[in-house]
Formats: sequence, C-alpha cells, structure tokens
Amino acid sequence: MSARRILSLWFPRLAAERVLRIERGTIGVPMAVLRDERNMQVLSSLSVEASAAGLIEGQSLRDARAMCPELVTRRTSPHAEAAFLAALRRWAEKFSPWVADIAPASLVIDLTGCAHLFGGELGVVHQVEADCADLALTVRVGVADTLGAAWALARYSSSDVGSARNGDAIDQEAYATRSRAAKRRHWERGGAAPVTGRTTATTSRIAAPGHTHSAIGALPVAALRRPPETVTQLGRLGLRRIDEL
Repeated sequence: MSARRILSLWFPRLAAERVLRIERGTIGVPMAVLRDERNMQVLSSLSVEASAAGLIEGQSLRDARAMCPELVTRRTSPHAEAAFLAALRRWAEKFSPWVADIAPASLVIDLTGCAHLFGGELGVVHQVEADCADLALTVRVGVADTLGAAWALARYSSSDVGSARNGDAIDQEAYATRSRAAKRRHWERGGAAPVTGRTTATTSRIAAPGHTHSAIGALPVAALRRPPETVTQLGRLGLRRIDEL
C-alpha cells in the first residue's frame, strides 16, 4: 500500500481575489476586504496592489487609508467566501476523490495513490499552479506525509526564519504563477514549451516520503501552529527554527 501523501493548498488572498473576479477588472487600484475586530474595521484580505502599497492584514482601516488614500474596500462576506472555497473544493476533486476544505482559505487533498495520474507529485503541483493562474488566484502549496507538515510547507517554506509570512513573498508567487499561465497557454497553442526556473522553489515545498523532519526543520516555529504567545516566548529563548527545538 502506498504511503499516505497530503497536499495542502492555501489561498492567501481568497476573499480579495473573489471580489476582483466578480468585479471583472473594474478595480484598478489597491483593494482590501474588511472585517470588524474590537469595535473597529481592519484589513482581512488584500489584493497584490494593496500589499505592494505596504498594507498588511490586521491593519486598521484608518491607518491603511493614511498610507494609501486610494484604497478601495469591500466588506467581508463569510457566506460567499465559504461558497467560493466549496467551489474550489469541487475543482480540486480532479486530483483526488478525497478533498476537504478548511475555512477560511485552505484545501486538503489526500494524494495517496493518485499523483501518478498527473506525472507524479511535481506534476500535480504544476497543474494546480497553472489552474489557479487561469482563475486569477494566488495559491501556495505543500506536500508531505502528514497534514501538519504539508500545512507548514504551504505557508512557510519561502519565508525568512523568525518572521511571519510577508506580502512580498506572496506577491512574487502570484506574479510568477500568472506569468507561467501565459507561457502554458502559448505552449498549448503550439508554441515552444515553457522554460522556467521554478523547479527548485517548487520541490522545496514537497517533502520526500519519510523525510518530513528534515523538510520542515528550517521553518520558523510558527509553522507548528503553536499559539502566538508560545512562539514569542520561544523566540526570546533564541529558538526560532523547528530544528532548534
């Protein structure tokens, strides 16, 4: 029997990109989705342009407008966002019959015995990235023997140790993914096959079977899904990477 293999998909801009898809390119400036938190409005999901303007998730709307006066905002719609994630779950069933959505912006896919249909795990990841680029969605992926390790690789495999995920890394991923989609469409129309430098970056998010510990060792301790106060205390002790614990 094949060893269990889990693919984690994270859509870090799901709420904002859902709005952008609905409004079909009519928003040409930084955009953010808002939620209520402690009697104030804060940014809960950002477009690529909003992150490029220096805005961050959790920032108050007042501070965000001071930094970016042209910011356009929309209210969060948990029901609509959940429905969008459910639609993405149905799309992901092309890769495996075992797919689950994890609110607010993640999917978990059991690839056990399925990856060979797409040329292996790397082929699955490339197909996911291409499909999401066609859908104008930012996606981060991780593949490992366990759900926790796949989750960690999807969110932290390209972040700096000791820091949280930052918008710049996500922006670069989104730009590269959409650029690859354009090359793939050219390829499918009979053009030359695309040549990219993504293999190293992609394979760094795929933990080889039986090598989970070495794959996640260099990730920040936040990748273990510990409470923020625990991560902070460990950092004060000089423990910032998983392999330092």
